[in-house]
Amino acid sequence: MPDTFDSDTFDPRPAAELLRDAYRDGRPFVELPEAVRPRTMAEGYDVQDRLLAALGAESVGWKLAIGSHKGKRSSGVGRSIAGRVLKDHLHADGAALRMPHAGAVTIEFEIAYRIARDVAPDAPVVPAADIVGETCAAFELVLSRFFDRRAVGWPSFAADNSAFQALVLGPAIPAADLAEVARSLVVEVDGTERVRAVTGDDVTDPLAALTDLMAVARERGMTLPAGSIVSTGTLSVPFDLAGPGRITARFAGRSLGFTLLPV
Repeated sequence: MPDTFDSDTFDPRPAAELLRDAYRDGRPFVELPEAVRPRTMAEGYDVQDRLLAALGAESVGWKLAIGSHKGKRSSGVGRSIAGRVLKDHLHADGAALRMPHAGAVTIEFEIAYRIARDVAPDAPVVPAADIVGETCAAFELVLSRFFDRRAVGWPSFAADNSAFQALVLGPAIPAADLAEVARSLVVEVDGTERVRAVTGDDVTDPLAALTDLMAVARERGMTLPAGSIVSTGTLSVPFDLAGPGRITARFAGRSLGFTLLPV
């Protein structure tokens, strides 16, 4: 994303440096000091930009959070909140992952899209389905640099790269099968059922989440490159796991899994 901040009103660098150190040290903290804390979503995204630059991290796409009907209403933001999928944190089916500290990681089974073509910020607005090249299953692992990612406010949540830790990308799914994926989804830990799909107002509409990202991209002057991955928000009931385990999703005759290793 380009530098869109006004240094006379908000400098994202001090907050980005604190978050960078937390990334590198694996030591979460309570909150950003008030003097450097982003106050708006735009400032939160400014910090996110600077954080990725400070980490020297390459992005291969985006993850979206707070995308359910209930989440959009209750957050006050009104749409999904975007973070980057970092190249070094993108994994394949069967990966063995070690978290940076012993805190509980939140596990979410999601629908991810691969973008079919470049989408420039000044391009005509098109339906989200028009830019989808491939639909895949994925697991997102959510692990904030804050002890309580919900308590710090949404601008700080966005600053922290929307609490992204890892993405496990699975098999392609025909778009026509998504209803069956949700109906049949079971997520297991060490062979025991843990959760199924969310229901009611907790459901995330993947295409609506992608539409939200397209709106953020237009506002931020950001191109969505062809081939980018966009993980659209949880399809399963999120759950926290502290400690090692084998996590497997079974859905529509397919499966996707990974192993959490001891810290």
